[in-house]
Amino acid sequence: MKALVIGQSQGLSQAVASVLKVRWPDLTLVQAGETGENLGLIHREQPDIVMFHFRELSEGTSSADDFELITRIRSFSDVPIVVISQSDNVMDKVKALEMGADDWVSPSFVPMEFIAKVNAIVRRRSPSNRGAFLSLDGKLSIDYATHQVCVSGKSVKLTPIQYRLLCHLIRNQGRVCSSTELLQHVWGPNYGGERELLKLSVYRLRSKIEEDPSNPEIIFNERGIGYVIRASRAGWKRPL
Repeated sequence: MKALVIGQSQGLSQAVASVLKVRWPDLTLVQAGETGENLGLIHREQPDIVMFHFRELSEGTSSADDFELITRIRSFSDVPIVVISQSDNVMDKVKALEMGADDWVSPSFVPMEFIAKVNAIVRRRSPSNRGAFLSLDGKLSIDYATHQVCVSGKSVKLTPIQYRLLCHLIRNQGRVCSSTELLQHVWGPNYGGERELLKLSVYRLRSKIEEDPSNPEIIFNERGIGYVIRASRAGWKRPL
């Protein structure tokens, strides 16, 4: 379990670590400041959950920059986000949740309740909750638990980049993922314009999972937009 705490309060970080280690003894805690570098840190560290300590303004509302950071994180990552704030402003809570936060808690949290909330969020967001094993018409299968990908029953070795790219397309099956979205989710927030990099990576991924990469049957290109996986009528399914 790896948790990233965004905020300047060392005391809060220590409190979070102490509580979470009750449930996850091997917890790794990463402390981050309140700058744009957090985005790169999220991509580099790949935390299981982000704890975001909102700054409270004098009038009892939260900083607009904090809400903006939630939006920026969600532009490239689906990592669980828990906002920690003293504010009781209902509109702030609603806004944070609508922008992509998973929960809003007070720093005076009851330890066992906090553990239960975090556990529920991590379990809900876990790939295994979406199906630990998925198969596309018997041609392509992916085991989230082992990161194993098979084509026609034969295991293929993907690079970490290729695996993340394939997983993001699978999670969004039927929806065209824009080039910018894929670049930011797979490589990080600073890669939104590297379309040639994406094109080359898709080409190499197709060479491993497509029977005929020049005539793809799994990953389709929407010219000028991005890429999509369109399953046939049978679609992605779990084995019985």
